[in-house]
Amino acid sequence: MKELCGTVKTQSGGHIKPVHVHCSHRLTIEGGFPPEWILPSPPLVSRERTRTDFDLRADKRAENLSEHSVLGGIKHKNVDVTVLVPGIGPALGISAKSTGNAFRNLTNRMEEALGDCANIHMMYPGFVFGFLHFIRYATPASVLAADASFGSDGQPLPKLIRYHDVLLSLSGRTTITDPAMRYESVGLVVYKCENGVVDTYPPADSPVHYRDFYERLYRIYDLRYAYPDSSGKSSRKVWSPRGLQFPLDFDADLGFPWAPRLGDDLERI
Repeated sequence: MKELCGTVKTQSGGHIKPVHVHCSHRLTIEGGFPPEWILPSPPLVSRERTRTDFDLRADKRAENLSEHSVLGGIKHKNVDVTVLVPGIGPALGISAKSTGNAFRNLTNRMEEALGDCANIHMMYPGFVFGFLHFIRYATPASVLAADASFGSDGQPLPKLIRYHDVLLSLSGRTTITDPAMRYESVGLVVYKCENGVVDTYPPADSPVHYRDFYERLYRIYDLRYAYPDSSGKSSRKVWSPRGLQFPLDFDADLGFPWAPRLGDDLERI
């Protein structure tokens, strides 16, 4: 979270770039998407052993921080993180944003999110699109009242609750015939610069809780791309690391641990 609370100007987008990099790493290591399919590309390379079992090793030369421009129904749109399946094209993407102040502009952010989603789905109805939004915990004691997201009692302000409810209405797209302006998965994360993720909001049972954000993307991707393709070419892979020492879990300190998709983990194949 330190990048979101740093000195990089938000207009440059530099504060959110590390989040994009994290997403690309997680889509590879946990999601099983070959790093060659992803932009920005992590410093990893893969090699096929079987249709679903791949070697994975580190290679700094493979790192590419570029974003992919997806042709939408109205205009091109740079998607923060994109999975490009060979022979198919853009299949999955994540738009990751942050709001550290000016919470009065959440309505504008909502309009942008809705427009971006509809634009991409108009051209690619099967595109599995995730929207991930980081919002800073701020009270009237620390910022101007208009820029607060929580009250002095630690409870979310009505404008944040309304935004949460809007995100609910923009999430949950399951089939390609569902409305184009809805995302397949939405994740809302509230963070404090002092001590990381706030675990009290959104509620644990909220459909836009970050805990299940990636799993929803994987599940819908499998339904649309892996299940109909008997060749296995578009299936997510399992890894046989070569010279890589994966920890047993990642992000355990944040309370949302995730694990690598390893070839000897039969439940993940």
